[in-house]
Amino acid sequence: VAYKGHTLQGNYEGSFVYAKEPILPEAAIPAVKEAAARAGLNWNDYQRIDNTCPAGKSLNDAEAGTGTSAADWFNLVVGEGGVIDWISPGWRGEYKKS
Repeated sequence: VAYKGHTLQGNYEGSFVYAKEPILPEAAIPAVKEAAARAGLNWNDYQRIDNTCPAGKSLNDAEAGTGTSAADWFNLVVGEGGVIDWISPGWRGEYKKS
């Protein structure tokens, strides 16, 4: 997935690769390199990231008082002023013309 955009702070661009496995299979790399090149990106600029969850106590702990319950996460994403409001303002229909 490649993306480009512009904000008041300037231009931004980047890309990432989704995979069904924790590490992109070697057999998939040639196709991904080709797709990146078609998008004007250099495969050698990519960095592998570790996006795994830590082992141990669950992060979804409503008793912890740290805002990690499922309801807290839901409100963070779709609540008033949440992530979706930033990504897609008016998604609730509040800007629709009558």
